[in-house]
Amino acid sequence: MSLFKELKRRNVFKVAIVYIIVGWLLLQVSDTLAPALHLPEWIHSAVAFVLILGLPIAVVFAWAYELTPEGLKKEKDVDRSESITHVTSRRIDFVIIGLMAVALIYFAADKFLGTPARDAAQATAEVSEESDHSIAVLPFVNMSDDPGNEYFSDGLSEELLNALARIGGLKVTGRTSSFAFKNQNIDLREIGRLLNVANVLEGSVRKYENRVRITAQLIKTDDGYHLWSETFDRELGDIFAIQEEIAGHVTGALKIALLGSPSNQNALATNAGRNPQAYEEYLRGMYVYQHNIDDAEGLTRAREYFTRALEIDPDYLDAHLGMYKIWDRWHRNGHGPFDESAEQIAIYAAKLEQLAPGSPQSVEANARSATIGWNIVRADEILKDAVKQYPQNPSILARWGGQTIINGEFASGMVAMRDAIRLDPLSLENLSLLSAIQHRLGDCAGAQETVNRALELDEQAGRVRYRLAMCIFETTGNAAKALEIVRSEPLGFLYDTSHAILLQHLGDQDSAQHHVDTMIADYGDNASFQYGQIYAQWGDINKALSWLETAWEIRDPGLLQAGTDSLLDPLRGEPRFIKVLESAGLR
Repeated sequence: MSLFKELKRRNVFKVAIVYIIVGWLLLQVSDTLAPALHLPEWIHSAVAFVLILGLPIAVVFAWAYELTPEGLKKEKDVDRSESITHVTSRRIDFVIIGLMAVALIYFAADKFLGTPARDAAQATAEVSEESDHSIAVLPFVNMSDDPGNEYFSDGLSEELLNALARIGGLKVTGRTSSFAFKNQNIDLREIGRLLNVANVLEGSVRKYENRVRITAQLIKTDDGYHLWSETFDRELGDIFAIQEEIAGHVTGALKIALLGSPSNQNALATNAGRNPQAYEEYLRGMYVYQHNIDDAEGLTRAREYFTRALEIDPDYLDAHLGMYKIWDRWHRNGHGPFDESAEQIAIYAAKLEQLAPGSPQSVEANARSATIGWNIVRADEILKDAVKQYPQNPSILARWGGQTIINGEFASGMVAMRDAIRLDPLSLENLSLLSAIQHRLGDCAGAQETVNRALELDEQAGRVRYRLAMCIFETTGNAAKALEIVRSEPLGFLYDTSHAILLQHLGDQDSAQHHVDTMIADYGDNASFQYGQIYAQWGDINKALSWLETAWEIRDPGLLQAGTDSLLDPLRGEPRFIKVLESAGLR
């Protein structure tokens, strides 16, 4: 008998086919589970290497052994007249058919339904291909004699960033990441690597009375080559024309086609007709806001600047956006009655939609207004559509990521936050939101990595320590370790909430009660949701429910998280708790 026929008789070929199909399926499982389990990248290669080594072993085994009714026997010990290789062959046929069906189903699901991991990888690959059309706008240096004019140089940088971000086909790094390099002497190649951009726009501003001199230059990050540079010496009233000229030169140097795209043509003329005095008030307001984002006094001063800008120019889009941002932070931090700030948010969201319908600014504001108006379904719809329309907008992606903490769509939120961080890698807010989703998923190892990155950027970053500590407490019950982490949490209400829960768990009821008393003195009813969390963990179900009912009465935005918050698990099934969730439109 020829070697080929003997190989066929002993089912060697069919065993090899089965092995290859099973090996392929195992590789797919490895590719899916390795990232989820945070295994090192070499694991997938190791699995492939072992499977390749196993193929010749399987082939030799199929040649040397035969499956008989009595079990495995060496082929030489089986009488040809008693051999059942033909029966085994038929069984292997059925195995092959079954395995091929499984493989086909998996391939079809992966191809047509997609997976978050694959979609994220594909998005990353697409961005790499378009990296030549990527840019970071570094903070322009204030060269004025008056250091107080820094608001103007910072504002000009941000306005240029916003103008470029409105141009289709250009990836623009977010403000937080770009401004992280302010006053730092870092090599442009390193900046390009950290921000994953091929170009940077930098320059300087000198403002004197009614004159302004702006120097701008566009530089490639890989070799330091100057693609374009120019100096503008103009009247302050020409500031908007200068911005448009700079943005136009950048797009021209990067060979981005503007003609034939109405959205791109209009993007460079957004500020046409703006009043220079209103513009200056707006820049002052943004400067104060960016440096006092959680401080009530700072937010009040910023609001005064925006108000003056709108008194001069009632239809100034960016000033209305600034007012929305002020009231949003006011509402999130519980500065004053929640219904008052929610009403103001709705007013400015409507104005943004009137002035710039469908714009990212309007979408973000109206989604937030719907959320704190307890219309969660509507907010979800707005943000899902926005993610499709603006897939390269880090702010929109981050807003959807934050929304999933409310609606529980964590897998989608993880993809959005990974993309947002890719576009704005040094944003503390993005890292904070990512840690919040990891906390909800119980992914404490991932949260630890995210927290480490955030603290490298700012040792006083708020919220991230709290989320890591509570993740550890909720998944392992290790209150001592969680307490050690959260001792440095800078935000008072989160510091007190965590300490009240963890100290009581460790048996120190008096100290735990002290933190609750401190919160009541500092925040009153505005921390009702946190009191509900504390008493739920203390086992005082009635007090927990009473505080959550109060949270709903005053529309405490903390309650938005109640549907996915593990700290409230002791209340699940309680009719009063279910009623609160249903009243708030939560799942």
